[in-house]
Amino acid sequence: MKKYEIVLLLAPTIEEAEIDNGFESVLEILKAQGAEIIAEESINWGKKKLAYPVAKKENAWYRVYRFNCSPTTISEIERRLRIDERVLRSLLVLYDPEAERPIKPAEARL
Repeated sequence: MKKYEIVLLLAPTIEEAEIDNGFESVLEILKAQGAEIIAEESINWGKKKLAYPVAKKENAWYRVYRFNCSPTTISEIERRLRIDERVLRSLLVLYDPEAERPIKPAEARL
């Protein structure tokens, strides 16, 4: 099993009370494919303005999840996320903790 990270953008038209239900349905998709969610590493960014309109929407609800999963199930997870109408965008990548380390000033100058 490998460690993955997924960034989800849900449509801003979803009622604020139903946001958690929208993200819960995404978690059910992940769990149905055998993913093990790392709950302490989930990040809720809330509602943010998009850099450019997506499907004529200016804002979206953001959330990040990290999970362990078999690489063979990734294509099925992505397929199911594309079908869900509430998901505007999703980005699923291998998670590398080294990518989050702070850059030292000497490394920043090239």
